[in-house]
Amino acid sequence: MNKSQIELIVRISETGSFTKAGEELHMSQPAVSRTVATIESQLGTKLIERDRRNGLFFTDVGERVLVIFRKILSELQKVDELVAAEQGLKIGKVHVGAYRTACTRFIPKIIRTMENQYPGLEIKISEGSVDQVKEWLRSKCIDVGIIIPPDKDFDTVPLMKDQLIVLMHSSHPLYQKETIGIPDLQGEDILIGKGGYEVQVHALFKEYNLTPKVRFEMDYIETGLSMIQEGLGITITTKKNIWSLPDQVVFRELKPDTFRDINIAVLDIKDLSKATDAFIQTALTLFANDDV
Repeated sequence: MNKSQIELIVRISETGSFTKAGEELHMSQPAVSRTVATIESQLGTKLIERDRRNGLFFTDVGERVLVIFRKILSELQKVDELVAAEQGLKIGKVHVGAYRTACTRFIPKIIRTMENQYPGLEIKISEGSVDQVKEWLRSKCIDVGIIIPPDKDFDTVPLMKDQLIVLMHSSHPLYQKETIGIPDLQGEDILIGKGGYEVQVHALFKEYNLTPKVRFEMDYIETGLSMIQEGLGITITTKKNIWSLPDQVVFRELKPDTFRDINIAVLDIKDLSKATDAFIQTALTLFANDDV
């Protein structure tokens, strides 16, 4: 089995398609099918199944093999970087996973800086929920992720802290208070954001032996802002999660000052490629002192 065969299997998992994987690797669909059949014959087991209902999916053993294949490609990339460094070149590849706010607020600036400093590096971005980013790290789909705690499965580097705020309609009685504490929110209709906010919000209420009255759960802050405009509740979010506030939506800081930690995460901090390390160092240089 050679590198191109291994890369094909990984590309199929990333694209979910024989055809798309073939296009990326400049292979015809019949050639992809033949190569997959050859690999499965060599291994003596099925890696990929297809049916009309579920489409393409990896078998249990296929999923485990994928983790190993990704590790092999990562190690081969380190060989390429080592040889390139010896020749005075700077090449490499880093696959970054991040949740939506990080992709809009942090990642573009990191990419621009890295492209200026390391023009030979290739950067790939995958955007998903915090839970998806963590799963991508565990399965080695990505090299490095931007996540929020809890993160006990990974080696992490603190990137910044983002202050929690309470968003509400301008007519809400709580807006008359200069600051708001968790006890002030007892009995209020809470619009709770997913992606890690729900864990922290419940933990904050638990500190006061309270339970938040959750009216709706949201995937996106834009949904919460629209609901607040209609007077459907209030939400707890962070300053960096807000670009601008729509009409009639206002905020107050949560007191005592409360923050959400934003971390850079990898599976093993002692086993980084030069490209991944360059990403981490660039992010730290740009944002490590940018606490809100």
